[in-house]
Amino acid sequence: MTDISNRLARMIENDFSGEIKRTMRVAQSDVMALLSEYMDVTKLDMSVEKATDGFAVTITAAASRIYNVGKTSESD
Repeated sequence: MTDISNRLARMIENDFSGEIKRTMRVAQSDVMALLSEYMDVTKLDMSVEKATDGFAVTITAAASRIYNVGKTSESD
């Protein structure tokens, strides 16, 4: 590849990585909101890696307690 081709490839890769990071920040916020309905989340980590057929997203949450969900319907 020429220098210009290499530079363009790096720019595209950086833009793509930037988009993934922005998307992950939004997703992490949404996951935190959801998990907070069920537990007292003290730490939340999310990572994304390229996989053969797409992406692998790993979510690790630490919680100080999990709330009792209770009945899910009116019938016993």
